[in-house]
Amino acid sequence: MEKKLLFKIWKFPQLSETFILAQIITAIKCGYKVNILVEDLLDIEESKQQGLIEKYKILDKIIIENYQIPKNKLRRFLKACFLVCINLPYFIKLIKYLLNEKILSISVVYRFQFYKQFKDYDIIHVQYGTNVKPIDVLKKTGLISSKLVVSFHGHDAFFPINGIIPNNGYYENLFKYGDLIVANTPYLAGIIEELGCPKNKLETIPVGVDTTFFHPIKNENKPNTTLKLISVGRLDKVKGHIYLIEVIDLLYKKGYSILLTIVGEGIERENIENLIAEKKLEDIVTLKGKKNQQEVKYYLREHDIYILAAVPVENKRRETQGLATLEAQACGLPAVVFDSGGVKYTVSDGKTGFIVPEFDVDAMTLRIEELIDNVRLRQVMGREASIYIENHFSQKKINDIWCYTYNILIE
Repeated sequence: MEKKLLFKIWKFPQLSETFILAQIITAIKCGYKVNILVEDLLDIEESKQQGLIEKYKILDKIIIENYQIPKNKLRRFLKACFLVCINLPYFIKLIKYLLNEKILSISVVYRFQFYKQFKDYDIIHVQYGTNVKPIDVLKKTGLISSKLVVSFHGHDAFFPINGIIPNNGYYENLFKYGDLIVANTPYLAGIIEELGCPKNKLETIPVGVDTTFFHPIKNENKPNTTLKLISVGRLDKVKGHIYLIEVIDLLYKKGYSILLTIVGEGIERENIENLIAEKKLEDIVTLKGKKNQQEVKYYLREHDIYILAAVPVENKRRETQGLATLEAQACGLPAVVFDSGGVKYTVSDGKTGFIVPEFDVDAMTLRIEELIDNVRLRQVMGREASIYIENHFSQKKINDIWCYTYNILIE
C-alpha cells in the first residue's frame, strides 16, 4: 500500500526556505506520496527554487487551507448545521474538538470538516512548531491517528514567539500527543526539552547540504593579493553583522588588503549601511542583497574565508544551526564563527575553521589574521571543511536518516 505523508507549512513557495523544499523532496525520494498543506500559495515566479519546484511537480501536491465558509450569515449557519449532521459518526470527536478550542465559533466546525480529509495519512510532518495548530488538538481528540512529526527551526522555540505568543501551555498538546519532535542541533534540542518536551520524543537531525551542488572548484588557484571574506544570511540582529563590520575595521586599520561581501536582505540593512558609512568602509564592505542558490554558490566560490558573528538577541534567542556556514565549508571555505547557539555544531574547531567566544571581536580578528597570513593553513582547512560537510551534513546522508526515521515511525 502506498505510504502517504502530508507536510504542513505556512506560505509557499516564496517564504519557504531552501531546507523546507529539500525536506519535501527527501520525502518524495523516500517513496512517500506527498501532499503539502499551505495557508497561502504565493507566486512561483518569485521563488528562488523554481527549477526544483517544477522538476518535482510540487505545485500538483499543494492543498490550500480553505474552509469554504460562506460569507452570508444564514448560509454559514445552515451549512454548519449540515456539517454537524454529516459528522455524526465523528460526533464525540467533534465535541471534544469544540471543547478544546479556546474560541467557540461556527468556524471551528468548518475547520474540523476540512482537516478530516487528512485522518488517513501515515505521517503528518509540520514545519515550525507554530504551524502545528490544530493538528495537535485533532490528535488529542482521536480524529487524526497519523504519526505527528514537528520540526523546530529556531524562533518557534523562544517565547514570546514573534514577540506575541506567550508560553501558556502553547505546546502542551504537541508534547503529549506528538510522536516525534525534531531539532536541527543539540542546542535547539536542549531549548525544546526545557519547554517540556519528553526526551524520548526528541531527536536531533541537522539540515543537510546538497554537496553535488555546493562543492569546491577543482584545481583552483585564487590570487593572494586581496583576501575576500563573505557572510551569508538575512540581515537580522541575531546574525551579528555589526560585529563583522567591527572586525573588518580592525583588519583594515592593521593594513590588510581585504574585502567583505554580505549576502542577504532584512530589517537591519539601514543600521548596517550606517555603520559601514561611519567607519568609512564603503569600498571594503559590499551588501549584495538577497540571492538565489546559484548566485550564493558563485559568491562563495569567489571568496576565501567565511565569517559569522551570530549573537543572542531578545528573549535569549540565538542562531540554532546556520545553513550558510555549512554551504560555505562545502565550497571549501574555512569558517570563523562566534560560539553562539547551535553554530558550534557546524564547524570543527581548529580543523575546518575557528570558533571564538560570542562578542569577542578581537579573537575573531586574530583568527582571521592567522588564515590571511598562513596560506597553507587556509588551504588545508578549506579542504578539510568540504570533507567534513560531505561526511556529516551531505543531503544524501540526511536523506538516509529521514527515510529511516519515517519508516520506523509507521512500522
